[in-house]
Amino acid sequence: MKMKDKGNILDLEAEVIYNGLCCYCGTCGAFCKEYISFEQERPVTRKKCYEIHGACYDFCPRTFFAPFEVERAVFGAVRRDNLLGYYATEEDIFTARATDETVRARGQDGGVVSALLGFLLERGELDAAVVSKKSEEGEGAGEGTGEGTGEGTGEGTGEGAGVWEAEPFVATTKEEVLVGAGSKYTQCPSVLGVGDALERGYKKVALVGLPCHIQGMRKVQLSRGFDVGAERVKLCVGLFCTETLEMQRLKAKLAELGTRIEEVEKFNIKKGKFIVQTQEGKELKTPIKKLRDCVREACDYCYDFAAEFADLSVGSIGSELGWSTVIVRSEPGREAVKQAEEAGILETARLSEEQLEAVRGLASFKKQGNLKSIYEKAERVRIMNLEVEPEMLGKFFGVGGEKKE
Repeated sequence: MKMKDKGNILDLEAEVIYNGLCCYCGTCGAFCKEYISFEQERPVTRKKCYEIHGACYDFCPRTFFAPFEVERAVFGAVRRDNLLGYYATEEDIFTARATDETVRARGQDGGVVSALLGFLLERGELDAAVVSKKSEEGEGAGEGTGEGTGEGTGEGTGEGAGVWEAEPFVATTKEEVLVGAGSKYTQCPSVLGVGDALERGYKKVALVGLPCHIQGMRKVQLSRGFDVGAERVKLCVGLFCTETLEMQRLKAKLAELGTRIEEVEKFNIKKGKFIVQTQEGKELKTPIKKLRDCVREACDYCYDFAAEFADLSVGSIGSELGWSTVIVRSEPGREAVKQAEEAGILETARLSEEQLEAVRGLASFKKQGNLKSIYEKAERVRIMNLEVEPEMLGKFFGVGGEKKE
């Protein structure tokens, strides 16, 4: 299906939502709450929109995305590493962890993100941080984005949330950041939280999100057609991601493992295993490949493992247990880490070449693994008078092909 540079809500529905591409990032609805809400983890229109050029289409990361243009605008240069994206030197990739044992215990793989955000909030470098938190049983998915006071947006996702369903949360203190600590492995419409934060007047906002959230946020910031105050988002922290899991299918998988979502204390992924820690102290493991039938369809068309367009990218792969791999990509990201390290909030160490290759290996696995799905979904490429399938373009011009003697 041919996608356009401009479109409206009807185009968004046809090209993305009903085409299996919607990643439920929340970007379309974050700045168009009058028309868009969410049901069953998909955007739905509340009433007919007559806009010819809609912000929802403009902001969506799945309508169109120009990676090199975004890199030039955000980082001032384009990548030399096609697997991990832009970074200045290999010294910008390292391993780190929080020095506070309490933060490490509550956070994921060293608590780097939680420690950094809490520190920046306490110093006044940020006044709000959008994170995801797991909902409580029966809680409305829009009721947890207040500032820890029970205040809600009244908008939310349009449906009740069950235990462990992720929802955006606007944190303004170190303690509130810890409410969102730990990985959820299900999707969260995190950019909705950015819309909430901007509506409340915060001027120095951080977003923690998966690659799709970061791509959506960059499109909002770089949009030439719509100004929603996105320059107030000062820091984008991206999390490494292979895919997210569809909640109902995850519940069925947990039942196979002999537990229920209500009994889960923490999820983790290590060395090819999906690890479930229960509240009773049990540890259940299953190979990641056995979760393949739980993966959201839209994840099959994603090429971004390392959150390539974030100021900072963070994930466990490549680091020792209790540490996180960090990729610094921008000056705001570099300054944030520098301040935290100088204040003794974070400790860092070099990654070995072997550890770095492990990160690149998983990034390559995702790109190459999803390439077939991307080709199957893509329309033909037209360059001047030449029209070919995307996967045949390089072959037609002899790029990387074998020469005949």
